[in-house]
Amino acid sequence: MTRPDPAAAPVRAARGPVTADAFQETANPRTNTERAMNVPHPPGRPPVAAISPPRRSGRFRRTARALALAASLAVSFAAVTGCTASAEADAPRTPCGLVIDGSGSGAAGGRGFDAEAKLKSTLVPFLTDRDCGTLAFAPVTRSSQTSSCRVGDVDLDPPADETTDRDRLRRSARILAVRGALTMLECARTQGGSDVLGALARIGEAMPSGEETPSLLVVSDFEQADKEFTLRVSEIGTEESRERAVDTLLGARGVPGIAGMDVYPVGYGMRHDARPSEYRPFDAFWSEILSRRAKAHVHDDYRK
Repeated sequence: MTRPDPAAAPVRAARGPVTADAFQETANPRTNTERAMNVPHPPGRPPVAAISPPRRSGRFRRTARALALAASLAVSFAAVTGCTASAEADAPRTPCGLVIDGSGSGAAGGRGFDAEAKLKSTLVPFLTDRDCGTLAFAPVTRSSQTSSCRVGDVDLDPPADETTDRDRLRRSARILAVRGALTMLECARTQGGSDVLGALARIGEAMPSGEETPSLLVVSDFEQADKEFTLRVSEIGTEESRERAVDTLLGARGVPGIAGMDVYPVGYGMRHDARPSEYRPFDAFWSEILSRRAKAHVHDDYRK
């Protein structure tokens, strides 16, 4: 007796005769679907509906949103980091110093060179042009190195976050620097005397060591006059007499520690400008000290 084929049972159970085409459609639904989607269906046979794409799970959607958020945060972080790096690159870094002359020759009018007026007209341009990041102060008095006149250093690039207007903050810092300079000048005027060399030594000591070359603004006529030494142009007319005068001034005090620094005098030699016979030996005297002995770089950018 022949046993029934289980695979044929569903076919025999169907109503009416089973054709080869019907069997093929039942056995291969994918081919059937593609034919219904791409080829006009035979008359009387309903088209097979297109299969909808599977719905994405909630976990997939959450993952996609997390990835999008991470990408957005990465872009924002890169933008903020870029701005911060740019701000740091543009930040003023030069250590700067100001020497301000409080002697009588710095008075306004008469034969004075008006130290206050020159300070006000040159300090802010100097701070801006030289990209000063800090400013230290030193007075010219009868004994500049030991003078009690003290003004704290000014940070010209105060710390701030990325939302702060840095330019405005730096402008405010420069205003503080001008106030500090005027305070130093007022104090120096109460002590009298004109120890320019001592002021140069003091500001040199105040400069930090580092990669950046310090810049010094020296608002003074450079008339050295203290209890131990007074510069008289009539006594330095020859090279030999200048050498002796320089050796005398530096003898016990030493050379100011401003080697390699950029020095910008304001008011330099103004008492002798109208008399070339006086200015030449005066300039030669200070050139020997500043450029040859101290090995500083002297510039005329703000000389008035």
